[in-house]
Amino acid sequence: MATYKVPDLPVYRGVHITSDNGQVDVKDVEISKSMADQVTWFAHGAAGAIIEFSSPDGSPFEESTFQVPATGSISSGPAKRAAVVNKYYKYTVKGRTGKNDPGVIIHN
Repeated sequence: MATYKVPDLPVYRGVHITSDNGQVDVKDVEISKSMADQVTWFAHGAAGAIIEFSSPDGSPFEESTFQVPATGSISSGPAKRAAVVNKYYKYTVKGRTGKNDPGVIIHN
């Protein structure tokens, strides 16, 4: 009898935006490129937030800006083909009253 291996599913790494000044509960999030992991940002404030990859390194994802709706969430999608493995990608969380600069680390 043949056996069937269920393929591994991507993991959604949650990052919670905990204040209107862009603070997050996970400073640096690690994802697997080969497993197609994604980052999901959650906004708990009434104003939402903007996630922006604007450094010279660009974004590891197809999009470089993500609008997180008030009390909602948005996912990054998997890392793009050109994303460099073992690289740290800094991004900015822009809240209503300030900003914060955490990062995403891409693993194979």
